[in-house]
Amino acid sequence: MDKSVWSNLDNSTEVSDALAFSSTAELPTSTLFSGRHRLSSAILATVGLIVCSVGAFANAVVLTVLIRARRHSGSAVHTLIANQSAMDLFACVFSIICFVVMLTHGFKYNGNNKILDGTICVLFEGVALAGVGISAEKFGLVVITLERYFKIVHAIAHRKYYSNWMTKVGVALPWIGGMGLTLFPQMGTTRIVNGQCMRLRFWPNGAMALVSLHLFLQNPA
Repeated sequence: MDKSVWSNLDNSTEVSDALAFSSTAELPTSTLFSGRHRLSSAILATVGLIVCSVGAFANAVVLTVLIRARRHSGSAVHTLIANQSAMDLFACVFSIICFVVMLTHGFKYNGNNKILDGTICVLFEGVALAGVGISAEKFGLVVITLERYFKIVHAIAHRKYYSNWMTKVGVALPWIGGMGLTLFPQMGTTRIVNGQCMRLRFWPNGAMALVSLHLFLQNPA
């Protein structure tokens, strides 16, 4: 009888030791994983900050040269290229702000000023402004491509029908498209929950939520 009792105690001790060992062995793994995640995010933000800083400087120089040269060459394509450079500069500047927010671990939302908190969440931590610039860049390249195509392939029709208002429309369309594709959806679907900025999380229905996949691929955070 005593032997069976002692054997049961030994078995329970071994089981408890094994459970304790397994539970303590899992803690460093989860800590290591979270540490690696923070390290990879910091590296990504640092590399993005460097790349966007170089891009902002380069586009600022190009835009300055284009503006100064406009008095000598005021063609439609010159205006469209200057607008494209402005969109690139816009995207780089606000991407720098977003990467700075990532490096500083976000903005602290205290709930005292909901309008200010919501604005910072949507525009900066939600990368809405950077997304507007990135989307507008792509629309701008399409506009330049179409203008060059009709200028070269349909030269006679281009000289006959092309007007200055078309250039103005070509300048405005990329900005309007960028806001319609990125800014307005984020304004309606981004919320602050428990002090965290939840980007593109709240959609009226499941069908509209499928749009978020495209928006995340278009403008990754």
